[in-house]
Amino acid sequence: MRLREWTVEDAAWYAGATRDPEVQRYTTDPPTLTAEQVADAIRALPANPAAASFCVEDAGERCGNVAVEVEDGVGHVSYLIAANARGRGLATRALTELVAWIFDNHLAGELRLWTHRDNTASRKVAERAGFVRDPDRDEDRVVKGAVWPTVAYRLVR
Repeated sequence: MRLREWTVEDAAWYAGATRDPEVQRYTTDPPTLTAEQVADAIRALPANPAAASFCVEDAGERCGNVAVEVEDGVGHVSYLIAANARGRGLATRALTELVAWIFDNHLAGELRLWTHRDNTASRKVAERAGFVRDPDRDEDRVVKGAVWPTVAYRLVR
């Protein structure tokens, strides 16, 4: 497993991966996400020093995404693993590697993430990567027009 920078050549793959019904259950990406929208986001990454996003690869195969956006010294992380790559421990390894990269590059002293309350797999990934529950930050969020009960996690350097 390795993390690498996204290229515009990856855009169609990412847009397609987000259309999977299981991914749509828990991603904030809309089901109508297009390759051009993804390519535009990839092109914009270098202009935003407070954000980073990496393609998760395993044996040369695209498998997912890990990302961070930093605001006021706090990094907000997210991750997605495509349906065909689940069950290999990639999400935990990718998130752990992202955390190390963030701390090595001094982007943030605290990391936070949230997930849908019912997304058991994502919750396990967060915990395996060293994040701890932060129930004071649990909240209902409006995502794609629906109210999602979310649970919060944090990790301090």
